[in-house]
Amino acid sequence: MRIGACAIAAAVLLWHLPAAAGDPASAREQLKIGYLLAQDNKCDEALPHLLESLRLDPKAITLINLADCEEKVGKLSDAMSHWVDARARAQSEGLRPIEEEATARATALEPRLARLTIVLAPSAPKDAVVERDGVVLGAPSMGIPLPLDPGAHTIVVKVKGRDDATTRLALVEGEAKRVELEAGPLAAGTAPPPPPVGEPTTKAPMSPLVFIGFGVAAAGVAAGSVTGVMALGAGSDAKSACPDLRCTDAGALDDVGTGRTLGTVSTISFIVAGAGAAVGVYGLLFAKPSATKPAPSVGVSVTPASVALRGSF
Repeated sequence: MRIGACAIAAAVLLWHLPAAAGDPASAREQLKIGYLLAQDNKCDEALPHLLESLRLDPKAITLINLADCEEKVGKLSDAMSHWVDARARAQSEGLRPIEEEATARATALEPRLARLTIVLAPSAPKDAVVERDGVVLGAPSMGIPLPLDPGAHTIVVKVKGRDDATTRLALVEGEAKRVELEAGPLAAGTAPPPPPVGEPTTKAPMSPLVFIGFGVAAAGVAAGSVTGVMALGAGSDAKSACPDLRCTDAGALDDVGTGRTLGTVSTISFIVAGAGAAVGVYGLLFAKPSATKPAPSVGVSVTPASVALRGSF
């Protein structure tokens, strides 16, 4: 197999290279152990040694052995990343055979990768955090078909004050899937969030009784005040025309009668004003508004002998 022959030749070359930064000697030993395990089809056991070799002294030969093992155990996205890294490092190390091998293997692996596109529903809060298999995905990752290993995956949407929304799915080699995620429900005991800043809150309309009651009260006070003043004027005229309460002039007698009538009307008007105020207070505190009725209006008309309230309710 081409990868095996290439790995052996490069491994032999690596063991004879001069020491560099890091720990090349330990890296060579880890690479040798990992390579021998991989040849016995024990890639799960080989991977820790190959990763340790890469950490101690990154080399193209280590990368292609690592990528080959990852591909065999189904870690296709990791393998793709390491094939690409191996190609770049082989170029810098001047190892043309490894560069060609890494390029060919990456090209063959590309269509086998599963891809998952994650989007948040429009109703999801802006502070929602998406975790895929424990890794937080930022906003730029939303809506992008990102490569994944085949198999089971778990996606969690986290929002402060809400229960986590968990989605589990499985992908096969070469599959492309798209999921739209919602935020979880409000956590128990959590109040609904306030409306966004800048959006006006809707105030409930007041009951018509408020307008009617206070309108009647205002009209009653106005009528009572006007008729009271008129009653005082008529009384003053009668007093001037009837000294010692003796009236012989018919006009003076009319002034007396008018004054009494206006006084009565004034008293009734103030009583009506009090009742109107009570209705207004009741409407303000207890009555529910009606959306179908037009806005009420109240008016008052006063004559020397009467007072009248008029309006539409």
